[in-house]
Amino acid sequence: MPSTEKVDLRGAAATLLMTLYMRRLDARSRRPILGDPWAEPVWDRIEHDVHGLWQFTGDVSTIVCRAAILDGWTREFLSTEPAGQVLHLGCGLDSRPLRVGVPSTCRWVDVDQPEVMEVRRRLYDLPDSIEQVSGSVTDDDWWSAVDPTLPTLVVAEGLFMYVPAEAVHATVDRVVSGTPAATLAFDAVAPWTVRASRWTPTFRAVGTEFRWSWNPAEFAHRHPSLTERDDISIYDEVSLREPRVWLRPLLSVVGHLPAMQDAMRLHRFTTG
Repeated sequence: MPSTEKVDLRGAAATLLMTLYMRRLDARSRRPILGDPWAEPVWDRIEHDVHGLWQFTGDVSTIVCRAAILDGWTREFLSTEPAGQVLHLGCGLDSRPLRVGVPSTCRWVDVDQPEVMEVRRRLYDLPDSIEQVSGSVTDDDWWSAVDPTLPTLVVAEGLFMYVPAEAVHATVDRVVSGTPAATLAFDAVAPWTVRASRWTPTFRAVGTEFRWSWNPAEFAHRHPSLTERDDISIYDEVSLREPRVWLRPLLSVVGHLPAMQDAMRLHRFTTG
């Protein structure tokens, strides 16, 4: 039996346990949306106080829909740019490089904080071709791992909302200016969710909150060289993919409320 690993993380890094927990619940369901086969075996090896995670069971479809859409966009990039480069920012304990089938010709770089990468290396047996880089996305050090000659996809799932606005824009600028062709795939939240996060019990328990929200006009002004290819409300997708078919009409109604339409959206931008 594989040994268990003690995981003791604080702040935004601790949220990786929430998303792993929800991917595990989805994988155990009869009709999974994402169906991550690595979620349960990795979860079973973790020693952690999981008190309070039950509060997020209602968000399972939302979180796994988000992952499924980003997986799809990643596969599209790998299909069109098999010799390109993927920067998997804030990778946490996500099995994405295993799920999407990274070709041997692609350069894949996982990036997260040192304490997260230490846990990730212990829990996942990743191919040698998957580079594991320790560093905060807001720091400069890890950028030396980026090949500036390759077309590049940046995948940032559940990351930018925890990062200060200027650091988000600086990261985008660096990718755009430092690669010959860039695609950015990420999720963003509405301003009201930033305020709400300050009062979410589990967020308060681990000492984190949202710090950046989506402003389309500001983003377009700051990054004029980017063209938006996709802008998807996660709740529109949930109403289509929710395995409990009887629940879909209700989710559709809730998802069309203005506040929920913008609560979380997925964006894909390209240069040129």
